Amino acid sequence: MSWSKLLKIVGVLAFFSYQTHAQTISKQGFLQFQSNFAEAEQQLDARLADTPSDTPASIELNLQKSQLYMLYQRADLLKPLLDEIQQRIFAQNDAVVQSHWYLLSGIQFYLVGKYAQADERFLLSLELLKSNNRPLENAYLENFILMYQAVNRVYLQQYEAALAELTAVYKVAEKNSWPIIQARSLVFMGEVNYALKNYEQALEYYHNAYNTYPENALIYRAETLMFEAQMVNIVGERSVAFTQLEQAMNVFIEQQDDTRLANAYLLKSYFYSKVPDDTQALEWIAKSVKKREQLGNAIEIANAYVHYSSQLGTNGQMPLALQYAKKAADLAEVHEDIAGQWDSYGNYADLLNQAGDYQQAFHYMQLSERALLKKARLDITSQTATLNAKFNLSREQLKSEFLDKQGQLLEERNTLLNEQLLMEQRQQRHQNWVLMVLSAALVFFLIMCAVIYRLYIKNKLLASRDPLTSLHNRRSVLMLGEQVLHSSDRYQFAVSVLMLDIDSFKAVNDRFGHETGDRVIQYVANICLAAIRKPDYVGRVGGEEFLLVLPHTDEKAALLLAKRLCEQVVAADKKSIEQVKQVTVSIGIATKNIQSDQPHNSDPHKDLNQLIREADAALYIAKEKGRNQVQVYHTDLDLKDHAVNLDASTPNMLRTLPD
Repeated sequence: MSWSKLLKIVGVLAFFSYQTHAQTISKQGFLQFQSNFAEAEQQLDARLADTPSDTPASIELNLQKSQLYMLYQRADLLKPLLDEIQQRIFAQNDAVVQSHWYLLSGIQFYLVGKYAQADERFLLSLELLKSNNRPLENAYLENFILMYQAVNRVYLQQYEAALAELTAVYKVAEKNSWPIIQARSLVFMGEVNYALKNYEQALEYYHNAYNTYPENALIYRAETLMFEAQMVNIVGERSVAFTQLEQAMNVFIEQQDDTRLANAYLLKSYFYSKVPDDTQALEWIAKSVKKREQLGNAIEIANAYVHYSSQLGTNGQMPLALQYAKKAADLAEVHEDIAGQWDSYGNYADLLNQAGDYQQAFHYMQLSERALLKKARLDITSQTATLNAKFNLSREQLKSEFLDKQGQLLEERNTLLNEQLLMEQRQQRHQNWVLMVLSAALVFFLIMCAVIYRLYIKNKLLASRDPLTSLHNRRSVLMLGEQVLHSSDRYQFAVSVLMLDIDSFKAVNDRFGHETGDRVIQYVANICLAAIRKPDYVGRVGGEEFLLVLPHTDEKAALLLAKRLCEQVVAADKKSIEQVKQVTVSIGIATKNIQSDQPHNSDPHKDLNQLIREADAALYIAKEKGRNQVQVYHTDLDLKDHAVNLDASTPNMLRTLPD
């Protein structure tokens, strides 16, 4: 799913005095509201209440109110207002004011994902403005319209045209010192590059736009900072992205900008999902969903539902995840956002697959595939249209030159050229069809490869993991241990093996049941996994027994780790096993020292089986000595002086229960 869809760029329009349009816009650049949304709306409503409805002043105030709704991206409030003032707008014989109305209407369609209708309104707005026959006075507004028309083309998959038009608008704004249009053009060029996955280029555009805005353009600067944070999260430091996002959110809260605040909540959830912190991710996406439901923009609600359902699935709340994924898929059908349809259908199919509803999953995966192919066809059609336009232009140039030089052979040569043109057009159509078929086949092949690869990785992981703890299973950890021992022989480094057993585990099962016993096993497994290094391995080799293989670890380091494990098992938070007041473990250690200074452990040719037997023997001694302690193996099974009983001062609540 395109995250730029979630953070759609919709800006303020340049509206100004009804009678002095050109002078106002060239001086101010945009209308500034000195207070937050609620206060500004109240002030405009108060002025409208004191102004007769059929006067030019009333129309001006309604246009300013429309601008306020555009600034805060409130499509739900904009449409009713535009419908209310439409008749009065077109009753006036003023092409510029009517052009403003069409521009507002086009952006309202853009906000709700109806891009074809938006494009029609932008064209009408430009036609009315040009009919005014005042090109210099209307230059600012004309470039404003061209800028929004260009960014709308992004969602019609016309990326090259959008980028070319935005570049042209930027140059005009730079030449005329129009900072708002100049900065907005940079933001929109960042949008195009984000859609094309040129993230570093997009980040550069957003950064330059932020520095170009006037300092009093608070919402614009905060919005651009949010977009910059999104790019930094992809190509930079996530901590910097969090800081930038918090700064932007503070402005949105202060200005009561609910639309952008909902976008910020969703982006913050996405950041947390990458940490990962699934609890925080779910909390912030839930806030975004609530905000967007209040705003009532169907396309934005659908996007929020997609991410909310995905996070619910990650957090194990599958029924609720399926409910919101279905809502997103239903909403996706009513708007023109093909990328959103692809994302909604694909997300619902994935969750249905996880829930075991394979028939429905297949149906929605087909819908997702059709949306993807439709998007690909639009891309190809756009490129084909561009090539055809260039071809037609070249043909007309050649035709004119030919007619100038060969006037006497006009009729005969024209016939030949027309025949040649028809042949080339047929060939062009044939090539286009071949290209579309090959593209569709390639997309389908890539999708199938991705699905097969995901299934392969999932099956490979299941074959090597213990289903209860997600640790390595017995076969996997023994195989990895053998590899470590081979490397130890070759590169001459020490290896230690720890056998860890949960004390009095049978008593836990008998007293509290096997479900609680399983949670105790998971509790100990999580502590072991958090304590080891990246090159270490830990696996579950028995019911309550774990094997740790520690490369590059001598006896002293292994003993320190084992002591720490015993202490953490006793002291860690036990919310997941509240019934069991205390859990302890016993650990046996065996070490293979390549250059050993310890006579009892000097055999450099030990294999893994021997190390496991030795660690098991030490574990047995730890159990015999009273549990909750660490013992180190030596050849005659005498304990080392530094073997420690970690339970000397703390009573063991399970001490009276047998293993």
